[in-house]
Amino acid sequence: MRQRTFNSVSVKLLEYAEAAAKHFEDHGYKVFTEKWDLGFPYTPTFLAKRQSTRLVAEVSDKIRLDRIEAWVKYAKSCNHDTRVVVCLPAASEIPPNIEDTLRYLRVGVYRVEDEQTLEHSAPADLALRLELPPLDEVPRKLKTLLGSTYEQFGRAQWREGFEDACQVFETQARRYLRKGLRSQRITIAGPKGTISLTNKQIDKMTMGMLARRFSEIQPQNRLDARIGQVLTAVNDDRVGVVHHKFKKKTEKRLRANVGQHIWAIVSVLKEMV
Repeated sequence: MRQRTFNSVSVKLLEYAEAAAKHFEDHGYKVFTEKWDLGFPYTPTFLAKRQSTRLVAEVSDKIRLDRIEAWVKYAKSCNHDTRVVVCLPAASEIPPNIEDTLRYLRVGVYRVEDEQTLEHSAPADLALRLELPPLDEVPRKLKTLLGSTYEQFGRAQWREGFEDACQVFETQARRYLRKGLRSQRITIAGPKGTISLTNKQIDKMTMGMLARRFSEIQPQNRLDARIGQVLTAVNDDRVGVVHHKFKKKTEKRLRANVGQHIWAIVSVLKEMV
């Protein structure tokens, strides 16, 4: 195993620091040992970067809450994906109240043993300021539709959660349009008269095309208009997260918009279902 230099780690923890660093390297991160940066409250055991994600890692044999809380506050002040993890020997005990605190702070915990590092709890993107709409008072069907979305956000996979929410919303919008056309409540007005759409044609539409068709509905009620407006609002970021996920421009825009997008999607889905 490659040996790095850790000046801030005790001799008994060197093998654990090395194993943890290698674990993140094996998962596509570029690891910087004891990297110091402007604004850092402490020098971390190592800093790991992968695309737009920056991860601050502390290797210790016990949880030092003062350091962890300082790192969390720092991460919340950043404008890019910043996460905090603590790596512990597998034999180290975490008191239940401390474990609850780490979970509340959304800090990741990794257990290291015999050169193997296992994720005990996933770290969250602490710089993302987002509160999801509550699902406790929505219809059961909506809970079922958005269950996966909320699980993704709970696992700190907010980009995947947004993509999942868009897929759910788009699927329900197609069903809504097919049902309206079938009942003849909805007609699509084109420049040369009414446009006929088959189920196959509707299924092949992009989200942008679907949004345009909703804007052409005659007669258009309030819900028709809202569905079209939300489809239009989320389309660019949905395209970005699917096709240009790792571009800095996409990341910056998505971070700014994803909270409002999720609230809009959940709000209109409540009416649709």
